[in-house]
Amino acid sequence: DNTQLSGLYKSGSMYCTQCEAMGFRRITYYPDRPDNMATFTKVRLEADQAEYPVLLANGNLVDEGSLENGRHYAVWSDPYPKPSYLFCCVAGKLGKIEDTYTTVPSGRKVQLAVFSEPHNVHKLDYAMESLKRSMKWDEDKYGLEYDLDIYNIVAVDDFNMGAMENKGLNVFNTAYVLADQETATDTDFERVEGVIGHEYFHNWTGNRVTCRDWFQLTLKEGLTVFRDQEFSGDMNSKAVNRIENVRGLRARQFAEDAGPMSHPIRPDSYISMDNFYTATVYTKGSEVIRMYQTLLSPEGFRKGMDLYFERHDGQAVTCDDFLAAMGDANDKDLSQFALWYSTNGTPTVTYDFQYLDGTLTLELSQSSNSESPLLIPVSVGLLDKATGKEVVPTTVLELTQAKQTFTFDNLKGDVVPSILRQFSAPVKLVSATGEDNLEDLAFLAARDTDGFNKWDAGQKLYTTAIFQEMDSEVAPKTLEFVKEAFGRTLLAGLHVKFGHTSEPWCELFTDPNRPLFAQTALPDSVSSVWVGWVRLSKVLRVGMMLKNRIVSPST
Repeated sequence: DNTQLSGLYKSGSMYCTQCEAMGFRRITYYPDRPDNMATFTKVRLEADQAEYPVLLANGNLVDEGSLENGRHYAVWSDPYPKPSYLFCCVAGKLGKIEDTYTTVPSGRKVQLAVFSEPHNVHKLDYAMESLKRSMKWDEDKYGLEYDLDIYNIVAVDDFNMGAMENKGLNVFNTAYVLADQETATDTDFERVEGVIGHEYFHNWTGNRVTCRDWFQLTLKEGLTVFRDQEFSGDMNSKAVNRIENVRGLRARQFAEDAGPMSHPIRPDSYISMDNFYTATVYTKGSEVIRMYQTLLSPEGFRKGMDLYFERHDGQAVTCDDFLAAMGDANDKDLSQFALWYSTNGTPTVTYDFQYLDGTLTLELSQSSNSESPLLIPVSVGLLDKATGKEVVPTTVLELTQAKQTFTFDNLKGDVVPSILRQFSAPVKLVSATGEDNLEDLAFLAARDTDGFNKWDAGQKLYTTAIFQEMDSEVAPKTLEFVKEAFGRTLLAGLHVKFGHTSEPWCELFTDPNRPLFAQTALPDSVSSVWVGWVRLSKVLRVGMMLKNRIVSPST
């Protein structure tokens, strides 16, 4: 009768649990808070063996056997303290695939299993491969080993969360585990790999170190989303992964920031805890974590992570504890950076620049809902205007005041700045003139060495063309810029096999993000937007004609 899919409930012929955030209290009386960590040393499950041959719970299997009247039992033990929201048990008729993984450096042999209903077992192989890659990546990247003898994953049809990181027993909606080689797309495989990685990475960032209260939800979710994004980037293309993540952030989280549900990544109140699981807490939270790495360097970020685990393993902590570990490990005052946790809305960074006699002067200003200026990392690179070569590699500027001026000296010629590389902060970047320089956009779309900014410049260029088409006709100069960006991108991609979608250059041929574009267009201009889109597609076909004219890299 439990139709809320919270606590203990039945999905088809299977019993399973979902206890985050407050489901354990639906099973039994308990101080159901994330800071109440306890060791579940003995969990005994007993059921009819014919109906429920598989009995799973957290931790390691320590005993099992048969009973009278066709019943059987299994006893599980988890030696690590955990809050009740991580409790889990599953009982049902399940098929599975099995494998092993040996951790490094301790050499622990871990038994791995992925369960599903029997008819879906042939779709589980990629989930197992993704799990093993996740385990190795966490060892290599952060020195974090798995800490139990068993790791189980169960796919459930009726599951109201995408997936759940229960200690040693992850439960997934089938959409995030099943992938058939015959029918699944590249996107399906990427989604399975990313979500499998996300839940595994929670073993340390969420389970071994959890949040003191639900106001700190972004501590575990923002950090783990960042980790799964980094994993997916390392497994595939970093540039494409970054583009996909920012495209989603702008379409969903920026819209949330601009609406009546706008809230900071660490809200100060809630009516229902279920309302906390938002794009802001997860994806903007991950961008805040990424800014730590941008400011401190990957090496500095790793030092901060090491100190965080050294201080807080087995504890329920706060976002302030994480910030303190990052600052102390790098001897850096991050008190101004803490404002990101309490500021809602999307900040705006305005830029202006001038080149004169070998010096580029870049002026940046910021506006946000914070009463005091935020600490915003702005990654900048400079490209020679004559040759297109990068003359100043990516440099992180710390925007700490309402308005600041930065200078780049000893330049041999005029340059074009590439600003906010890799989308180094979750902000809106606008020109002081109110309009982007189309010639600079075309230059960056064709020549930028930063994959994200190369794509972003092309998106802005195409958007400008659409707006011009809505007003009347695309200006001839704009068309020239679009064609130049297309042509140079195609030539640069000659070494790539056409149709290989993991390469960043392929993203440059995508049209502007439609949900984001809808946020920009006026309500009465919807029909004009689609007209502009159709006409822009003619311009895009010019690029494909250029591609067909390319015979070989030598032509």
